[in-house]
Amino acid sequence: MKLNGFVFIVMYLSSCLLSCFADEASINLQYQTHDNHLEHFLPADMPGAYFDSDEMEIIIEADGFADYYVVNIISQVTMQSVIYTQISGYGDTVDVSSLPDGYYRLVITSSNNNVFEGYFTIETE
Repeated sequence: MKLNGFVFIVMYLSSCLLSCFADEASINLQYQTHDNHLEHFLPADMPGAYFDSDEMEIIIEADGFADYYVVNIISQVTMQSVIYTQISGYGDTVDVSSLPDGYYRLVITSSNNNVFEGYFTIETE
């Protein structure tokens, strides 16, 4: 009986932790390479990106391997750039609260000219 109670508590705590992070969705960034080599290594300056729907911001995490990143957010409906900004090589947040509901492409270019792309959706209630 003690083991069943322990398993229940662990499962309950795990679900609580998962629900805490449910509003921060990872954006799957892809490295856009233009070479013809068979092996592809991810560059050291590849950032991480997340969409926080509560705060309506894109969170970009980086380790300083680039001096800066240029962030371009493009509406997939109009194919127009809707936000274009530069952030620190250590990452930052980008406010997307002014954007309407829709599907967007996130293009991040490092100061080393490495390009990373991902997609996110804004859906307000």
